[in-house]
Amino acid sequence: MTEPHSRWTARSDGAALAVYEYGNPDADTTVLLVHGYPNNHTMFDAMIDAIGDRARVISYDTRGGGHTVVEHPEKSSSFAIERLADDTYAVIDSIPDLRGPIHAFAHDWGSVQMWEPLRDPRATDVFGSFTSVSGPSIDHLRETSRRRGLRPTQWPSVLGQLGRSWYIWGFHIPVVGKYVPDLFVKAGPADPAPAADPIDLQRGVELYRANIIRRMLSGPPPRCEVPTLVVVPLKDRFLSADLVEDVDRWIPDLTVLEVDAKHWWPWTHASDAADVLLDHAQRV
Repeated sequence: MTEPHSRWTARSDGAALAVYEYGNPDADTTVLLVHGYPNNHTMFDAMIDAIGDRARVISYDTRGGGHTVVEHPEKSSSFAIERLADDTYAVIDSIPDLRGPIHAFAHDWGSVQMWEPLRDPRATDVFGSFTSVSGPSIDHLRETSRRRGLRPTQWPSVLGQLGRSWYIWGFHIPVVGKYVPDLFVKAGPADPAPAADPIDLQRGVELYRANIIRRMLSGPPPRCEVPTLVVVPLKDRFLSADLVEDVDRWIPDLTVLEVDAKHWWPWTHASDAADVLLDHAQRV
């Protein structure tokens, strides 16, 4: 397993972010890997090995994961998606001797949160491409749910996704919510996943509590002008494949790739994920 050849702390509003660098520091391509729940940066260990010296690789522990420290973890506002967007730019600003645009790759909640910095007017100057895996925009989900709710033929799709998202709603239930992270892990024995630290399992719940209901009720329209590849694992037990429908309404430069895999595709198919990321970065 590749060890980081450099690590540092990036300061953001209310958090000290643990950042790690791998790969070839002199490569022309720089990639940023953003993990989801309930993982930390080690989720990408095998993928980083597969990238090798083909790129400079930056990864970091997002709020709620790994060695990143949140000043006020008891406050849900500390995990607001707007702050997570600021974290992304804080990490990028902290990269020494950065040359050229960033090619971001994000999975699960890492992808959910990445849609927020991609809305920012700075995005087209900072990012060369974005590869999203199993992490739709909350704003897209809100708009899509509203459209489908008006069409009875689409109600089964809406109800099906609500069922797949049982754990999200469980996180919000007082008392019961504290047991949901363990159920989340035990519910998918046939879905190989990286081992989750019990601390990350508990801390990461705040990401959902701080954002899902709030942004599903109201928020800005989704927007992304960065060339984007959306990877759809067809056997994902948490997300319906049809959630990618209508994404082209707000992503002008969009490619969709379906893969015969489950939710943790970047971990179970690390070599494929590395090739997909670098191929997309080279094409844009």
